[in-house]
Amino acid sequence: MRKQFIHSVILLAIAGWVFGACTNQPLPGSEPADEPVIVEPETVDGMVLTATQPDGDATKTTLSSLGNQKYETLWKTGDQISINGTKSVAVASADNGKKSVDFTVNGTLNSPYNVLYPGTTSANVITLPATQSYVADSFDGTAAASYGIATLGANNKWSVKFHSFCGILRFALKGSATLSRIEVKSLGSEKLYGNFTISNFTTGAFTGGTAGTLTYNIGGVALSNSDTYFYVAIPAQAYASGLEAVVYQSDGAFMTLKFWANDGSGYTLERDTVYEFGSKTYAAGRTENLFGVSDLAAENGGAPTLTPPTITVATFNTMRMDDSDRPTAATTGDNNGKIARPANAIAKTNTNMKVALGLAIYNMAADVIGFQEIGEDSYNTSGSYSIQNMATAQGVSGYTWDLNWKSGSSSYKYCNGFAYKSSVLTLESSGKAWLKTNSNSYSTSSDSNAGDPNRTVVWCLFTHISSGKQFYFFTTQLPPESQNGGSGTSTNYMAGGVNAFAGSKNNTLPKILVGDMNCSAHNVAAAYSTLTSYWTDAWDYMCSVHNAAGDLADWYYYKNPGTQSGTGATYQYSVAQFTKARPNREERRLDHIMVHNGSSGRAVVQSYRTIRNTYEVTDGDDTILCCPSDHLPIVCEITLE
Repeated sequence: MRKQFIHSVILLAIAGWVFGACTNQPLPGSEPADEPVIVEPETVDGMVLTATQPDGDATKTTLSSLGNQKYETLWKTGDQISINGTKSVAVASADNGKKSVDFTVNGTLNSPYNVLYPGTTSANVITLPATQSYVADSFDGTAAASYGIATLGANNKWSVKFHSFCGILRFALKGSATLSRIEVKSLGSEKLYGNFTISNFTTGAFTGGTAGTLTYNIGGVALSNSDTYFYVAIPAQAYASGLEAVVYQSDGAFMTLKFWANDGSGYTLERDTVYEFGSKTYAAGRTENLFGVSDLAAENGGAPTLTPPTITVATFNTMRMDDSDRPTAATTGDNNGKIARPANAIAKTNTNMKVALGLAIYNMAADVIGFQEIGEDSYNTSGSYSIQNMATAQGVSGYTWDLNWKSGSSSYKYCNGFAYKSSVLTLESSGKAWLKTNSNSYSTSSDSNAGDPNRTVVWCLFTHISSGKQFYFFTTQLPPESQNGGSGTSTNYMAGGVNAFAGSKNNTLPKILVGDMNCSAHNVAAAYSTLTSYWTDAWDYMCSVHNAAGDLADWYYYKNPGTQSGTGATYQYSVAQFTKARPNREERRLDHIMVHNGSSGRAVVQSYRTIRNTYEVTDGDDTILCCPSDHLPIVCEITLE
């Protein structure tokens, strides 16, 4: 049921604005005004307009509360009005703050005498700014536009009853956030600022305005346990679907307020009115529905909701591409008729390969990416195979790159790293741990007994800016069965060390693990089983989702057949071999994105896909489509709940 809102009628006279309660009775201490006898000459040579407020004192463009839902504003030095486009003499300093001011308008004036504030050379155009500014306990005077018709009363005095062009939204927030701005938009596309042409000075009918979002600059106001009030002036009109105000913290996190928008019926904002809404506790990510309340201190403007943010997560084993340490499978074939990758497929001069790798990163469109097997020529922008340079050349931008996490004191052989969008995520802390050989443990201080070559897991603690949600992110590359892993039955190929290290972090937060695990349910199953005793595999989870939807066969077999495009001399990084039907495609699913839920937050996988950019390599008479690495990237949408 819609709650009754408090609204205050604005009684406006040219000397100022009094915002009073909804009543037709005179304000306390005032007498009913005599009805003027109207005389309407066609033309006058200038005029002086005088008006008096019923009671109260304040200054123009400063909203002052008189209590009982009454507000008033009067004039300040320099204010001008205009009649039919002719400006008045400005308010003198001697009249600053008065409730009654004489305005002199010189020139030949023709009836009807249409009056505007602020004074303008236009006869009927009111301008509202696209940006308003926070004023403590008041509104921005640049939005104090008003209009009326000058009349000559029985006492032969000219007067005008102004109407505000706007209504004012008044709401309060409290909490601990520091706010920067509020962005207001009409959900029915009504205009909130710009040039408005008044077509009827009696009813206030108008046309025009500019489509867009109204910005209300707050400028770093820190909330507290007491209410901080905000006053936003917007045109008095029908808002068919209501309004939305997005309140931003200084770090980019935001809370959403919806005015009259919950049931879609909207509301008509009347002129000369302050609409008061209840106090809300600021919480990043929350949406509050506001209808107006009967108690300004009540937290009851509709059930709060929190829309879980979704982030895009990716992983990519880019393969070491150093001249001295390139895998032999990049240049040699086998004796079983497989297509050998040409020697020039991976070379510093192979532009096509670099383009394909850069496009693969571009097509991820990820918020955070874990990289593995980076290599000494790839981790920074001076390298011949700089991952960042290859991505940037294909239009990738907005990332902070952190790829220099060596596997040993000087070795980049199995270097891990990450990149993230700083507009989406804030990196709170990061580090790495060495995974122990023949052990389910790890070390954060030494690479002793960490295998040859060393294997590490790199970790990050991120804050999702717009929601304030935090999560851990891990990227690693585990060894295959042949490297420092034994049979897998006792050491689990260091998978146990990954689990133990992740478990050492704050277990109230959700966690995401990405990387080349060199294992699957059908290939080195002991390691995979160890990982999935702690983590949920995104691939496996999405299989269950598609199975329930009845389209598993299509999704499984044709869209996501695997992640390994080559190993040893078997597939040779050829997309033709990669997509070739295999007895069990899971044997080539060695790269993974996995999630672990915290006690106070979950990471829920929403989608799973592989990136399959290729490039052409000519080898004699053959043209071969090659993948830029021996592994394909994976991308998942993950909701933080």
